[in-house]
Amino acid sequence: MEKAQQPWPTSSSIPPDGNYLVTTTWRALLDATTTVGRDITPWLASVPRLARREIMARRYPLSAYLVRDSMQTDQEAQSRWKVVPSAVYSHGTESSTRTAFGYHIGMTMAEWACGTLMGLGPTTHAESAAPPGAAPDWEKTSSLPDLFGTHPADSEVWLVEAKGGRWLRTPSRVKGAKQLDVGALLPVPHHKVLCGTSLEKRLFMMIDVESADDGGDTGEAGTDDQAQDSGEVLLELARARMMTYFTLASLPPALLRVTPVGRPEAGQGLQRSDPLRLLERDSATDDLRRRVGGSAAEGAIRNQNGLDMLTSRIPGTDLVLGMSRRLYSACRELAGLERRIAEEARRMRPEYTPYIGGLPLPPDVRSLESPLRRITDEADRQVSDTRYAQQAAEARSLVQHLRTEQRSGYLTAVRRGFTEGSERTWEQLIDLSPKPAIPARDGYLEAATTDTYLAVEESALDLEEG
Repeated sequence: MEKAQQPWPTSSSIPPDGNYLVTTTWRALLDATTTVGRDITPWLASVPRLARREIMARRYPLSAYLVRDSMQTDQEAQSRWKVVPSAVYSHGTESSTRTAFGYHIGMTMAEWACGTLMGLGPTTHAESAAPPGAAPDWEKTSSLPDLFGTHPADSEVWLVEAKGGRWLRTPSRVKGAKQLDVGALLPVPHHKVLCGTSLEKRLFMMIDVESADDGGDTGEAGTDDQAQDSGEVLLELARARMMTYFTLASLPPALLRVTPVGRPEAGQGLQRSDPLRLLERDSATDDLRRRVGGSAAEGAIRNQNGLDMLTSRIPGTDLVLGMSRRLYSACRELAGLERRIAEEARRMRPEYTPYIGGLPLPPDVRSLESPLRRITDEADRQVSDTRYAQQAAEARSLVQHLRTEQRSGYLTAVRRGFTEGSERTWEQLIDLSPKPAIPARDGYLEAATTDTYLAVEESALDLEEG
């Protein structure tokens, strides 16, 4: 893709066919990698501190196998950095490791491209829920696209398949196209988006978009403020940020801080697609921090119509993550629902217990004489990969079915959490008033949306040249 020179169009939509030279930041990629993928909420609800381990597992492969290399553009007399695979990845790493990283970078780049470039907003893994308008057989189907989301521009569903690897070969893309062809499983107008990420010579993507069942009237929901603030939008956002929530909820209170972030001039209601702002360039944040002074206490931030983000450095990483009061409250409601769903699924099908997280085994189950204990002991024994995958898929299907049945309850609960969180203080939400902190003063590069926050140590981004 050396011939790519033209910039990506400024509008957040599907661009015309072409080869585009796209710039981005590590903060945008780190944000994408911490939100994309299978929903592991049931397990994190049981052991919340594992969320920080999962963040580590997603964050560090990017720095381990990607390095920078300078390039001279024809249009400018300055050097830019392009992202290339490291020599270790290309020549020294086992093929199984390259395959695993290929999946990881493919999912990350698909989330970034669809959200940052084309305005899709948060995506949901297809094994975690069914898209709006899907047929009942969706949750019983094994070969599905990776992700789905609803675009705010027209309220149409996007199905996204992510492929990634050292080489972007035709058979892989053909397989991805077949996975996007869901037929009667989604009998409503939708877009099919195939995102292929290659690490051959440099990091680049090929994105193919096709409309299915075109011509349906989807209305003007994407431009309606009330629709933008609906429970559907909030559920998408909350589900995408559950790892951050569980991390913050599991940390010692002494590690929690409150960070002032300027409120954007427009789009103060919840949006499906809320651009990630780089705070060193954000005048609203500069003005807010100047007004609240050195204390930056949460009360002072709110009095100045700012956003008081609950933040913390994630132990073992170079990241600071955070979220708004309303999003934290919505995520807490969602966590409670997930625990109840897991408990119900385990009660209905005890044999699925090893594959359903959410709650530890109760005391009577831990008894050596308990039939359920014998079931879990048997599951701990070695089983074939095929059998394990089958049982795990059946367990996920049951959880997904229960989620679909109780979807109205989900929407009501997260909407309630969002509303109540907006009206409460951090002391009311977490029983303490966090100390103020501005990570930029400690060498961090910051980014935020209206409800989320991310910062990374600047020194950590001084990547070695390839």
